[in-house]
Amino acid sequence: MSKLSLVVVTMTLGLSACREEPEPPTPRPPEDLTQEHMETLRSNPTALAAFLRDMPKGGDLHSHTSGAITMEKLIQWGSEDGACVNPTTYVASNPCEQGATPLSNTASDRALYDAVMGAWSMEGFTGPLLEAHQHFFDAFAKYGAVQTEARGDDIYADILSRAGQHNQVYVELMQGFGASTGGRLAAPLFSPTDPWDAPTLLARREQLIALPDFQTALTRQAESIASFLVGSRQVMACGTPQADPGCDVEVRLLVSANRTAERANVFGQWVYAFELAQRVPQIVGVNLVSPEEHPNSLAYYNDEMFALGTLDDHNDTTPGRKTVHVSLHAGELIPEVLKPEDQGHLRFHIRNAVKLAHAERIGHGVDVLGETDGEGVDALLRDMREAGVLVEICLSSNNVLLGVKGTDHPLSAYLVEKVPVTLATDDSGILRGDITQEYVAAATVQGLDYKTLKQLARASLEHAFVEGDSLWAQRDVFTARVAACAQDDAGEAGPSASCQTFLGANKRAALQWRLEAQFTNFEARFAN
Repeated sequence: MSKLSLVVVTMTLGLSACREEPEPPTPRPPEDLTQEHMETLRSNPTALAAFLRDMPKGGDLHSHTSGAITMEKLIQWGSEDGACVNPTTYVASNPCEQGATPLSNTASDRALYDAVMGAWSMEGFTGPLLEAHQHFFDAFAKYGAVQTEARGDDIYADILSRAGQHNQVYVELMQGFGASTGGRLAAPLFSPTDPWDAPTLLARREQLIALPDFQTALTRQAESIASFLVGSRQVMACGTPQADPGCDVEVRLLVSANRTAERANVFGQWVYAFELAQRVPQIVGVNLVSPEEHPNSLAYYNDEMFALGTLDDHNDTTPGRKTVHVSLHAGELIPEVLKPEDQGHLRFHIRNAVKLAHAERIGHGVDVLGETDGEGVDALLRDMREAGVLVEICLSSNNVLLGVKGTDHPLSAYLVEKVPVTLATDDSGILRGDITQEYVAAATVQGLDYKTLKQLARASLEHAFVEGDSLWAQRDVFTARVAACAQDDAGEAGPSASCQTFLGANKRAALQWRLEAQFTNFEARFAN
C-alpha cells in the first residue's frame, strides 16, 4: 500500500471513530399506539367490541335505576316472590290479581318467558318508531309490582356488578325515592290564585317541610337507602375473596321528580329531593324524568325550570346546607312526538334548563341544533361550553326511541364546539344494552377514535357530582394534574405523600386517579 493510500485509510478510520452513534428512536406514546391498534380492529366487529369492553370507561352519569335492572333478574325475582302477570297485557301483580298467571311458569313455558321479556323490554321489538317510543315508556308500569323495595339490595348489586364488569368505577343512579309523597302533600298548599314567584314558592316550601307526614317520609326513606346500600355490598360479597367487580364501583344517587304531574306537585317532589339530600350522604343531585312531550311536561315546562332555579338559589345561599346539583333531561324531543301546536318546544328546552334551572348537566340534548330561541344555537353551545355544562349522550336510547343516529345526532356538533360530553346507558335493562354498547356505537356509527373515547370517559368523572376537587389543574383539560400530584405517575408506584393526602381528601380526584391508572395499564398492552 502506498503512503498516500495509508493516509487516506487512516483518516477514514479516524473520522468513523469520531462519528456519533445514531440515537435510538424515541418511544412513541402508548396512547398513540393504542389508538393505532383500535383502528386496525374496525373491520373486525367482534375484536373491536372486546377491545372496548376492556377499555376503562370512568362513570355512567345517566342511568335510571328502574330501567337499568337486567330483565332476566326481574323475571327471576318475580318468580321467587310469588308475582303473577296478566296473560294478555303482561302487567305484573303481587298479590296476584284474579286470572293472572304465576310468573314462576316462565321457568317451564318458554313462550310465556319470551312474551314477558318482550313486554318488559325492547327485546325483539320491530314496530315503527312511535310505537317503540310508547312501548318503552309503558314497560316501566308493567313490571312495577316486581321491582319492590324488598329487592333494593339485589337491584343495586345487579346494576353495580355490570358496571364493574364493563370497567367502570362510578355510577350515578336516578330514582324517585318516595318523592311522590312530597308532591302529594304540596299540591293542596297552593291555591289557583297563587302567583308563581320566588316568595310564594319559598313560603310553600316552609309549609311543606313543617308537615309531620313530610318529615316521617324523609326519615323512613333515609333509613331504607342506608339499608339497601349496605345490603347490596353483602349480596356482592364485598370484602371477601369472592368479591364481585361491582364492589369497586362508587355509587351516588339523584332524586328524580316525575314531570307528568301538575307543577305544584313537581315542586313538592323537588322540595322533598333537596331535603332528602341533606340526610343521605349518597344523594348528590336532582333530575326530572318521564316523557318530555307529555302535556303537563310541556304546559308547565318554564314554570318548573323557574321553580327548580328558585330552590337551587335558596339551597346555595342558606348557610349549613349541603350542595345539591342539578342535572335535567332536556331536548329529548323530535317533531314526530309533538302535536303541531307544540312544535315550538323544540326551540328552547335545553336553553331554559340551563338558564332558569341552573342545570349543570343535560341528559340527551338531542334537539340542540334546532334551539333557535334567544340568541340562537351558536350562542347556546358557546354558553354551555363556557359554563362547563356537560351533555350525557345516550346513543342507543336516542336511536331506539327517537330514531336519531349517525350524522343526524348532535354528538359531533357538541364535540366540534367543545361542549363537554360523555356516554351513558339511560335504561340498559329495558334497552337490552350496556355501557360497552354505547362505546361501540360511538366508535362505529359516530366514527370516534380512541383518544376521543378516552376524553369522554375522563369527562364522566370530571363532571360527576361526587364530592371533592378534580385531579386536573384545569377543567376539561386532561394534560396537567394539580400541584399535589403533578410529579406522580398513575399506574406505577403509589402516589407521593402530598398526592396521597390530596386523593384522600377528594373522592373525585381519587376516582380520577384510579381511572388514569387503569388507562396506563390498559395502554401498556399495546406499547410493544
